[in-house]
Amino acid sequence: MGESVSRRYARYTSLSVLSMIGLGLYYLADTFFVANKIGTTGLAALNYSIPMYYVINGTGLLLGVGGATRFTIHKSRNETAEGNQVFTNMVVLGALISVAGIAAGWLFSGQMASFLGGTGEIHGMVSTYLRVLFTFTPCFIYNNILVAFMRNDNAPLFSTVCMVTGTVTNIVLDYVFIYPLDMGIFGAALATGISPLVGMVMALMLYILPKKGTFRLCRCRLVPSLMLWCCGLGTSVFVGEISTSVVITVSNLVIFGLTGDVGVAAYGVIANITCMVVAIFNGVVQGGQPLLSDYYARGMRREEHQTLRLCMFTSVALGAFFWAAALLFAPQITAAFNGDNNATMAAIAIPGMRIYFVGFLLSGVNMVFSQFFAAIERPQPSMVVSLSRGLVVIVIMVLLLAHLWGMTGVWMSFPATEVVTFLLALAIYTWFKRRRGMQGRTADEKNE
Repeated sequence: MGESVSRRYARYTSLSVLSMIGLGLYYLADTFFVANKIGTTGLAALNYSIPMYYVINGTGLLLGVGGATRFTIHKSRNETAEGNQVFTNMVVLGALISVAGIAAGWLFSGQMASFLGGTGEIHGMVSTYLRVLFTFTPCFIYNNILVAFMRNDNAPLFSTVCMVTGTVTNIVLDYVFIYPLDMGIFGAALATGISPLVGMVMALMLYILPKKGTFRLCRCRLVPSLMLWCCGLGTSVFVGEISTSVVITVSNLVIFGLTGDVGVAAYGVIANITCMVVAIFNGVVQGGQPLLSDYYARGMRREEHQTLRLCMFTSVALGAFFWAAALLFAPQITAAFNGDNNATMAAIAIPGMRIYFVGFLLSGVNMVFSQFFAAIERPQPSMVVSLSRGLVVIVIMVLLLAHLWGMTGVWMSFPATEVVTFLLALAIYTWFKRRRGMQGRTADEKNE
């Protein structure tokens, strides 16, 4: 433990953010290539489909980050057998979920397309995208599990290499499938599915099969309560992904009622850029998580608090940067994804981006609060913060503010949600810190 907190934080977080920037780039690659080759119709279809991507990827993160958090605590306490049991249980649970995901995609893609709002020509495109996407469910699940466990096993560089390799593969295949091969929305979905497959194979070849890690599959009991506890620790990132799915779905339906498919396409530009920004915030969160869990397990409260402050500062600085970028370059960003040069779409997206991105000033901070509680085995407050910003408050805000102010209200819903969530998270953290301090003083009195 000779490495300073700030140096260790910089090493983990820089690599984690780099891998998440790569993930964000492939969100944008999908959007860019589809918008410029297929047009507004393809962009709308992509935006109707993307919520299901977040469901699948979020489930992988639920198992990966949740299991890896528990693994780190065992590892820091030199409990090797218990750490291997956690990994094995997550792998088995991942297999069960993978089978269910493949079946859902092949049996119910049409129904899901209808539920998500796709109609007419767009319905067929959405159904195609979802069928391909769900076929690759095992790749999304196991890629997230392996990457998270590697990162928590003091191997952030390996996890970054796997993530970035998968991302580069997706961007290259996006271009090849959509342009030279002219495979349309099917090609976009196929490229997205192959990406985690490449990352998973890289993880197996570079780290798992050579047995470089301290975790491995073992013969042990499958413990449903352990699986549930690990999933509770992964709730923060899971809800973050699912919330994106819910918000996009609800917003699509509201916006379609206000402006039709052109408005949905405009929101698609903002939503996909938002996905990249949130991915970067996730890089901060997931980079800090192994350190927070390690310091917590070792009882190193000062280092734990220092890491939390570094995460907060990084999130605020990034949020201010992204908002400033929207204020200065919203027309240029919109034009890059407006292959049809649709003036109506631009008129909706440009002011919307400038309002919507205000929320980034606090969204990263709220994500850090949520993951902090999960990292120190406090899943309940983590879940409260995540559900607030991801499901409860945001849906209320979209419906209420859209009713009051139309499209302006839709754009305002995200910043309003982050303000409400920040106040809630700050109150919970203040209460927790005071209670923890009282417990510490009580323990000292007993020792005396």
